[in-house]
Amino acid sequence: MARRGVWQEAGLWLTILIWSLNFLAVKIGVGDLPPTVFTALRFIVAVPALWLLAARQGGTRIAPGDYWPLALSGVVGISLYQYLFTSSIAWTDVASAAVLMTLSPAIGAVWGHLGGADRLRAGNWLGVALGTVGATIVILAGRGHAGAVAPHPLLGDLAALGAALLWAVYGVLSAPLVRRLPPFTVTAWQSLFGLALLIPAAITGLPETHIGWPALTVLYSALPVTVFGLTFWQGATGRLGPSRVLVYLNAEPVIAAVAAAWLLGAPLTVWVGLGGLLSLTGVYLARVGSLPQAALTPRATLAEDEQLPPSEWPDGRLTGQEAMCKMGPKDD
Repeated sequence: MARRGVWQEAGLWLTILIWSLNFLAVKIGVGDLPPTVFTALRFIVAVPALWLLAARQGGTRIAPGDYWPLALSGVVGISLYQYLFTSSIAWTDVASAAVLMTLSPAIGAVWGHLGGADRLRAGNWLGVALGTVGATIVILAGRGHAGAVAPHPLLGDLAALGAALLWAVYGVLSAPLVRRLPPFTVTAWQSLFGLALLIPAAITGLPETHIGWPALTVLYSALPVTVFGLTFWQGATGRLGPSRVLVYLNAEPVIAAVAAAWLLGAPLTVWVGLGGLLSLTGVYLARVGSLPQAALTPRATLAEDEQLPPSEWPDGRLTGQEAMCKMGPKDD
């Protein structure tokens, strides 16, 4: 492997490690900060850095007609998704939250099929079924085990499923935006609109806030996770293509669950492990081998297409899953 390939591989795994440990950072942070306050502080720190990146990577100017689509996708992908992401980790155990939130690609695959962007094969539908069964096992396994690490397990699991659904919706809403605007520009505006809605909600949680050292985990979530992770992920996506880098996300729940069990003493039961294995297998099957509608017409090879920017792909459009990948990490 060439030196550049080695560094790229190392960078991708470092990014996945940073994102996986973010589950622990959030778990620790919400011990002092309500989910709304934690999420708002995270983006108060991250948004200026994202705007600086956008200014260097394509500019921040947008057409008047883009304001409403960016605002809507920002509310869905930043305000609502990030609130449910943080709340799920606060209410349930890290392993369950990480596993359940990985279902967003399977949800996105079904959405793409119904919307006509993809055509799922029998194996893909089997994957969706396995993911559903795995998620059900994870949820049922956590019932009756409420405690310090999972004060409201059922509520947390439902929040994680809601987050997975919102991330799929976010990908669909972002697809037309990243076709005509630089990805960093889209992310910067979405984060700004999302933060605008988070701040009033966070103010109501200030009376419950107790600032201590755990609050410093906000900086980890804002800088290494969001800014560094997003920057490297965007670059790797541009060089390798969405389908190749998305595979690395399958390792995230495994790393998060093991790290939580080791560092926080979080439960890691056989049933959660079994449900997680079924879910990850289902996500892989749901995503692999589906046929983009563009593939039904003559085109260059996938490897050749993925070396081009999205605007130069043969059909000029992204599926929801590709848009999610271009927009950065699902827990940024």
